[in-house]
Amino acid sequence: MRGPVLILLLLGSALAGGGSLPWRSLTPAGAWTPSPARRAPPPCPALTLPPDWEVRASVLADVTGDGTPECVLAVWRPWRDWRTAQWNTRPTPIQGNRDARGYSSHVAVLRPLGGGRYREVWVGSALFQPVATLTVLPSGTLATLETTYAAPDAPAHALSLWHWTGFGFRLDRRVPTLAREVQPDALGRPAVR
Repeated sequence: MRGPVLILLLLGSALAGGGSLPWRSLTPAGAWTPSPARRAPPPCPALTLPPDWEVRASVLADVTGDGTPECVLAVWRPWRDWRTAQWNTRPTPIQGNRDARGYSSHVAVLRPLGGGRYREVWVGSALFQPVATLTVLPSGTLATLETTYAAPDAPAHALSLWHWTGFGFRLDRRVPTLAREVQPDALGRPAVR
């Protein structure tokens, strides 16, 4: 019994910041393997964003496949209902998508224009599974680590892979994991720790 307890204590300590777990990569078959070297995409240039946006992660990558890199952000901001809610008597499906402070998680795709300016390509609705952090793989796949609104600063419980549809993202795969960081590995696969 002492062995499993020690492993759980070490894992808890590493996830709480008391150590670091090794990087592991997700293979196309769905197995976790030790991760080769990682290649993090560059960060976004400085943008003049709304003051109530809390950016949790940002990368500069071509997530839309148009050949021009965008800033892809994991943003928390004050929750707002859909604009169409004013014409509907029923609650929208995003009513509960917010934390105790009233903030909701969003993915934003912005085109940097220089001088802190940008053009919105797309900013999603309040997410059901909030994004703790994100990256973009060399293939253009968006990789997110998902947490909960009840404990947004806890380790993520899932890695999700998404691809651009022309207006928003479609979920390709969701894999349970405990992690705080995600980056592409040297083979272009998602790596977490």
